[in-house]
Amino acid sequence: MPIFEVIQKKSSQLFFYGWGNGFKSIYYTIRFFVEHKLLGNRFFCRPVFDYKLIVDGTDPGISKELRIYGCRELEHRYILMNILKKGMTVWDLGANIGYYAIMEARLVGDTGKVYAVEPSPTNIDLLRKNITLNRCDGLIELTPVGISNRNGEAEFYLSEMSNVNTFHPDVQGGGRAVHLSGKSIRVPIQDVETFIQGKRPVDLVRMDIEGHEVEVFESILHAVANQGFRATILFETHFPKYDNATHNMREKLEGLFALGYRPTIIASTDEKKARFHERGYAPERVIRTDGVERGIYTAITPADAITFICDWGGVRTVLLERNL
Repeated sequence: MPIFEVIQKKSSQLFFYGWGNGFKSIYYTIRFFVEHKLLGNRFFCRPVFDYKLIVDGTDPGISKELRIYGCRELEHRYILMNILKKGMTVWDLGANIGYYAIMEARLVGDTGKVYAVEPSPTNIDLLRKNITLNRCDGLIELTPVGISNRNGEAEFYLSEMSNVNTFHPDVQGGGRAVHLSGKSIRVPIQDVETFIQGKRPVDLVRMDIEGHEVEVFESILHAVANQGFRATILFETHFPKYDNATHNMREKLEGLFALGYRPTIIASTDEKKARFHERGYAPERVIRTDGVERGIYTAITPADAITFICDWGGVRTVLLERNL
């Protein structure tokens, strides 16, 4: 690729969120180069909205994106800002380094509570630092486990990118998920009915857990039946990890819908490729983020939601609320 095309591409990426953020991106890129490349500091502190995060300079995943742009997944943030209120309780499953956990803590305030769940030891260390950095030690409670459909231990497959570690290395059609390091560790896991014990009643479960939402939904179904669980659920989908034969998301969604849950918001992965219009839907709002535009859709029927999530793909984020 000619050098001027490279410069043009990089410039458009830096200024994707606007001129003000573009110049900030350049400033923090230069600072990172000095602190990391010249001075040899591995970690880098970056302002993010109304808080700060320590990011890992060696991580090509979420840390890289945050240190350059100071934000990501703005459709996810938009949903959180519209549903979280002061005093609410949140479970953040797959809390990673704290991008959402700190955001949620700011939204629920001093009378709220965030239970941050993360099984990766490397992420846990950085998450602890970010909780302390933002003076959230009393507001965010960290639990170093994975939430699942049983209690015990499970194999956890590590990735080169800190935000795509997974319990599910395989994808549809065979093969392995990209960016895996080839290493794995054993981590403790708990089901929902165990994790809920001794905690405040939960208002929102937010999860980005690389396909393991299927197991968590199975556990939530038991908690709904046995304990009257009714928390709102916000999750990121992972279409390549779903398989009707071996890893069935369809039956879990059907079970949740039968118990009164409904898809109140669905965000597209890339609005240019979205197929929602084929069923007569139009976005209420379009949000620029992560180098694409994502549509915010409402009033999608449960049947269509299952088709989009399990058959067509192109779904980024889903909000489920229980009406019964």
